[in-house]
Amino acid sequence: MPFWRVGSSPTVRTVKNSKIKIRNFSPSDLKEVMEIERLSFPNRKLYPEDYFRKLYQKYSEGFIVAEDKGKILGYAISEVQKDLGKIISIAVYPAWRKRGIGKTLTNFLINNFKEKGVKEISLHVRTKNKVGITLYKKLGFKILKTNKNYYQNGDDAYLMERKLGA
Repeated sequence: MPFWRVGSSPTVRTVKNSKIKIRNFSPSDLKEVMEIERLSFPNRKLYPEDYFRKLYQKYSEGFIVAEDKGKILGYAISEVQKDLGKIISIAVYPAWRKRGIGKTLTNFLINNFKEKGVKEISLHVRTKNKVGITLYKKLGFKILKTNKNYYQNGDDAYLMERKLGA
């Protein structure tokens, strides 16, 4: 059984007359994902396209996108290691933020982790990313510790975790 149930992907109403579809990433989405990456993280060295291709090869079942009328608005990458789910990356086009897309992507991952029998989910988030930290806290994540110099540019990260019910 595949990890992601693409055929039953949820949709969410985010703006008037607009439905957001969550689906698996396709290599043809790479250009738009790279644009989201460039706009979302302007103060750091961008990961090259090859990095995302490798993530897709390694975590193809956990690489999803949010789409509206054929336009990629955000993406999320995750993996499962035994009973631990890891959220590797989530980003949303800046113009589409504050419309529930990041929350929808995260909830989609959480629900699929539950279906897979995952007991806890972890992620890293920059200590400066107040919006992300607030979102994750609202979704039940707790800060476990600070990892100094976690990111390439020397930024610190919080390790956050959420336990899932048995």
